Amino acid sequence: MRIDESKLRRWEVYSEETTRAPVIVRIDGKNFHRVTRECGMKRPFDERFHRGMVKASEKIMTETGLNISLAYAMSDETSFLFLKDEHLPFRGRIEKIISIIPSYASAYIQNFLRRNFSYKRLVSFDARIVKVQSLLEIVEYFSWRCSEAFRNFLNSYAQRIIGSKEAYGLKGREIIEKFSLKGFDIRKAEEWQKYGTVIYWGKIKKDGFNPITSEKVTVRRRRIHIASFDITSVHGREKIKEIISNYN
Repeated sequence: MRIDESKLRRWEVYSEETTRAPVIVRIDGKNFHRVTRECGMKRPFDERFHRGMVKASEKIMTETGLNISLAYAMSDETSFLFLKDEHLPFRGRIEKIISIIPSYASAYIQNFLRRNFSYKRLVSFDARIVKVQSLLEIVEYFSWRCSEAFRNFLNSYAQRIIGSKEAYGLKGREIIEKFSLKGFDIRKAEEWQKYGTVIYWGKIKKDGFNPITSEKVTVRRRRIHIASFDITSVHGREKIKEIISNYN
């Protein structure tokens, strides 16, 4: 039987769909409410799990060959920014991008959960492409995800401190007021719980030695930086702009 390979390849109708930078790839854990429950993670937030998500994001940025400008992790999701066309892997082919990145994340978190929680069931992430057009839209996107992180923070603590029934339908300001009456000051809560974590490339100065001139020199090296701050604030938005602008 003769196989018409060219015809069969035409059946792969989405394989050549591409995107242009700047673009954000957001991965989300599948059924992680169940995973966290079965792992017996601390509520409302488990620091080990968040650190695992941050480390998975860092590994994807440093060990896969992907040219990612920055990542933002909160809850069971991470958003990865590809700033320029030359940074996009697979010439921007969408099918490739949204399959390889969640595959890396799934593999890392699978091993992480087995080591730290003796969890033996399978876990997975899905992915989507978020097409942004400008620096302003990039900042707007990450500000939105940070606001989601803060909303999740309020709702998670509200169920524990106020109670599900009493907290139902309350607005953020009302929840914070009730927190105060209960003696819970959100200003003392961990920053990563409220705002998630930004993982990005930064430059550090390092003393070196030039063997040709036999002189001490100062060189700049790229290194991963990790920080938690309110991206929705004026300072936070400017910080994201600075991080992106400094990325080469």
